[in-house]
Formats: sequence, structure tokens, C-alpha cells
Amino acid sequence: MIRECILAGGVIYVLIAIIQIIQRPSLAFEGIAVIICLALATAFYLTRREHELHTGEAITFWASVLLFAAYGILKFGGVV
Repeated sequence: MIRECILAGGVIYVLIAIIQIIQRPSLAFEGIAVIICLALATAFYLTRREHELHTGEAITFWASVLLFAAYGILKFGGVV
């Protein structure tokens, strides 16, 4: 059930990105990049290999945390 919900959410967000590209053609490059990332992330959940899925989730989680921390440090330091 969770995988189907993630798949449905991914499809909805891809459709939103397509609508945004249609409304703002100047953002086509970013929109296509978002669509590719969403499609890959959504497809990743269709795998049946639980260990690889868990490892990928952990890596993605910690990468997000570290990138957010780096952004906060750069923002606080006045770089961004």
C-alpha cells in the first residue's frame, strides 16, 4: 500500500512539474531535471530488494540533512 501511495504521489508531482513547464517555458530545464529526479526516486520504491532500498533511503536522508546544514552555515555566514 505504501509503495502505491508513493507511486501516486510521484505521478502527481510529475504532472505538477509538467504544468509548471507549460506555464513558464523559461523553467523548462529545471522542470525536466525535477521530473527526472522524481521519476528515479519513485521508481526506486518499486524494487523488491529491501536492503538496497533501506541503504538508499539512509544515504538520501543523511545527504539531505548535511546539505541543509551546509546551507544554514553558508546562509549564516553571509555567503548565500
